Amino acid sequence: MNVLGLDIGGANIKASDADGRTASKVFPMWTRHLELATVLREWAEHELVTAGIAQADMIALTMTAELADCFESKQEGVRFIVDAVQEAFPGKPVQVWMTSGEFAEPDDAIQLTSLVAASNWHALATWAGRAIPNGPALLIDIGSTTTDIIPLLDGHPISQGLNDFERLCVGELVYTGTGRTPVCAIVQTVPLRQQQCPIAAELFATSADAYLVAGLTTDNIHNTDTADNRPLTRQYALNRLAHMVCCDATDFAEGELEAVAAYIVEQQVQSVAAAAVRVLQHLDVAMQQEGSRSFASERPTVILSGSGSVLAERVIERIGLNQFANRMSLREMFHRPVSESACAFAVARLAHDRCQDDMLETALF
Repeated sequence: MNVLGLDIGGANIKASDADGRTASKVFPMWTRHLELATVLREWAEHELVTAGIAQADMIALTMTAELADCFESKQEGVRFIVDAVQEAFPGKPVQVWMTSGEFAEPDDAIQLTSLVAASNWHALATWAGRAIPNGPALLIDIGSTTTDIIPLLDGHPISQGLNDFERLCVGELVYTGTGRTPVCAIVQTVPLRQQQCPIAAELFATSADAYLVAGLTTDNIHNTDTADNRPLTRQYALNRLAHMVCCDATDFAEGELEAVAAYIVEQQVQSVAAAAVRVLQHLDVAMQQEGSRSFASERPTVILSGSGSVLAERVIERIGLNQFANRMSLREMFHRPVSESACAFAVARLAHDRCQDDMLETALF
C-alpha cells in the first residue's frame, strides 16, 4: 500500500512516502488557507510525481497549521485542514495522528482537537524511538520556525507536555528556528562599536539572514520567504540585518554585520541549549524513577533532525558531547533526504507499518 504522509504547517507543507521520497512547499496558511485543497491536489498530481512519490492509496496526516491566525480557534483549524485533505484526495482513506499514539478517522479527529493539534512532533518521536529501543535518548528537531526537544526512554516519548502550551512551559518546545524567526525575537540588543545597540522591534530580518551572513549557510536565490520578500542572498541579507539598527549595509565597515550575525546565532544557541538542559534533567528524573538504572552511567543518545541541523550541532556542542553516549542524525541515517520532512516521513512510516501489522494479523486469524 502506498502511503502519503502529510505534515501541514503554518508556513510549509511537507510530504513523504514510506520509502523516504520527500517534497516540501512554502505555503503561508494565514493568507492562502482557502487554496489548501486545490494546492494539495495539484501538488500531488505534478510535483510529488516528479519527486517519485507514487499515487497514494492512503493519506497519513499530521499538522501544526491549526494555530494559524486565519482560524478563530484550533478546533476550526483542525476541521478545516482535515476537510481540505479529504477534498484534495477524494475516495482515499485519511488517518490523522494523535498525541495519544494512535491514528484517528477524520470525523473522530475533528472531535479530538486537543490530541490532533500540533501532533507532528509526537509522530516523529514515536517513529524515531524505534532507533533507540533501550535506554534514554533525546530527540532535537529544529526547523525554520520551531525547535522540538523530546525525551525518549526505551523507545517511547516521555514528554512532560502533550500540547504546545505545556511543552513551551517545560522547554520541550522552543519557538525559534533557523529560517523564519524574527531577529527581534532572538535578541533585543546587538554589540556594535563598543556598545550594545538596541534593535528595532520590526520584522526587518530573520534568523535565516543571520546564519547566511555568519557564513553558516549559503545563498538560495530561489528562497524569497524573507522579511522583505527579496531572495535569500548575502547582499540582501546584509541589508536586512542593517535595517535592524535602522541603517543600510553601506553604513558599516567590513566585518561589522558579520559580527552582529554571529552574536545573534550565539544567542539562539544559548536559548535552545538551556531548554535542552531542562529536558535532560526531566530525563534524569525519569531514569532515577526507573530504579534499575543510573542516569550517570547510562548517558542518552542524541538524535538530530530537521532543516536546522546547523543550530542543533552547536547546541549539543554547547551542552557537551561527553554528555551523550552517541550522536545520530536522520540526515546521515538515510540515503534519501528525509530529515527536512521528517514528520511527514514518520507519519507515513507509522501508517504503513500499522497497515502491514493489520494485514498480518488478518492473515493469521
